[in-house]
Amino acid sequence: MKIRKEHSNLLRSAAVLLASGFMSACAFGPLVLHESARTVGESNHELIAGVANAGYSAKWTVGIAKDWDFGLQLESLSVGVRIKHAFVNSAAGGWSFAGAAGVGSSVGGSHFYGDLVLSHLNGWWEPYGAFRVVHVNMDPIEARDADTGQLAFTIDRSEYNYGQLIVGSRFWFSPAWMLTLEISSLTSLSSGLNFSSPTIASVALGARF
Repeated sequence: MKIRKEHSNLLRSAAVLLASGFMSACAFGPLVLHESARTVGESNHELIAGVANAGYSAKWTVGIAKDWDFGLQLESLSVGVRIKHAFVNSAAGGWSFAGAAGVGSSVGGSHFYGDLVLSHLNGWWEPYGAFRVVHVNMDPIEARDADTGQLAFTIDRSEYNYGQLIVGSRFWFSPAWMLTLEISSLTSLSSGLNFSSPTIASVALGARF
């Protein structure tokens, strides 16, 4: 009976681990962008809050120089800091091009990433596209016996890369308020990594001041 009970507890621990693995099999970096290649302008601020099929998101950005932005990003699965430099920065209209990088903590690990962003401002309409490459480090996972607390098995720390193609548009109601619609797709850059639902759709409302 004792042997059967120990096996039963081990199987129960494994089942719990597998269930949680299906809920959060991977750690992620930020899953939305909601910004164009233009900077917000030196000493200006921008606040954005949104929702997606991947959860909620919020972002604060400040212009630290004419062509440089710094920001904080909070999402359901990650939190981090971000910096962006606009190589072409057409504040009054036209094409803009920027590069950005970020680092942060994820549910189950940590991440860093890089973005290339292209956008075009035409009056109230500002479509944009971006490609993001993310590197994730996942924390090790331990499964313990529910009754004795003894270690049943472990999954070692792992790391992987994935890419994200993002397209979206900002719709400016005024110089201070905008609505953003965005869709993106995740793609594996590491062997053995697969996404069962790679498409992310999101909407956000933002203010610049």
